[in-house]
Amino acid sequence: MASAVISWILFFMLLWLLFNWAAPFAVLARAEPLGLGRLPADLLKRPEAKRIKFYLGTLRRSYGFSVWLWPHTIVVFDRRFFAAASGDLVRFVVAHELGHALRGDHVERWWAIVSGAVALPAVRRRLAWHERNADYYATALTGFRRDMFKGLG
Repeated sequence: MASAVISWILFFMLLWLLFNWAAPFAVLARAEPLGLGRLPADLLKRPEAKRIKFYLGTLRRSYGFSVWLWPHTIVVFDRRFFAAASGDLVRFVVAHELGHALRGDHVERWWAIVSGAVALPAVRRRLAWHERNADYYATALTGFRRDMFKGLG
């Protein structure tokens, strides 16, 4: 009896991992590479930018997301967001993603989400710390702050 329960628990854990691993790729499969001419060229020359691939997709709940796909981080921007965003906002968001790439935050966040550890308060605090540090990095590169852009909160 106990082994059957353990088997079911392991089965559902495997399903959880597979779903959380595969879900972002459904959006990515319909996304298209973002032409580098539409991104800040000076930021793309930075060493950490070499680990990021940018895409445009249709997102429902955010202006963008990232997923780690070794050896790269894939960043998908929502088409509507990207079309409406000012050049300054695009510059800030790209610099923010570079901040994550510099420290490898995407890998840690990806593991936290896929494993379900993101539900733990300590892990959520750690991920919030990553966001603040990426904002500080973006501010250092661009001179802009997150609170300068309505809706980024």
